Amino acid sequence: MTKARLLAVIIWVACGPGPGIGYARPNARRAALGYIRVGERARLADTIPPAEVLYVLQRAINALNNFDIDAVANLYTHNALVADDEPPYSWNGPTAGVQWVNAVEQVCKDNRLTKLKATIEPIHVFQLTTDNVYTVVPVSFTGVLPGRARFTAKGAFAFVLRMENGKWLIKSQVWMPKTGM
Repeated sequence: MTKARLLAVIIWVACGPGPGIGYARPNARRAALGYIRVGERARLADTIPPAEVLYVLQRAINALNNFDIDAVANLYTHNALVADDEPPYSWNGPTAGVQWVNAVEQVCKDNRLTKLKATIEPIHVFQLTTDNVYTVVPVSFTGVLPGRARFTAKGAFAFVLRMENGKWLIKSQVWMPKTGM
């Protein structure tokens, strides 16, 4: 099974194939309306997440800039899944984000990588229903390796967020390095 197929299966399981699932396509007429009605669900007619969703995404990704486990402590659902290319490669449950940040910090220590900085790039894939979000967030990482060598890595996080108790929480988060695309 290819990585792309595996990612598609994970997303399908997390969100289901429900009505209204598709890429948001900017359209002047739709954008003027603000929302598009699809069955009983509504989704934003834009590829820019609303502020409350963007806030969750930024907190999760930017937590790596200083390994801030407090920033991610309450961002994940009770059955969340995080997958990354750092051992042990996946973490589950409400502490998945904390475990992930700790694992990335350990890899940085092991490789003597300092000044890790995540930069979120423009988002082009975003889908929203009343209680689910799917988005792909391109990210560039930079840092410093021993001997002042520069570290760079690019890729994207695929996120599924769920609305729980009036709050957007991360249901799944998968990192795909650019070399894997």
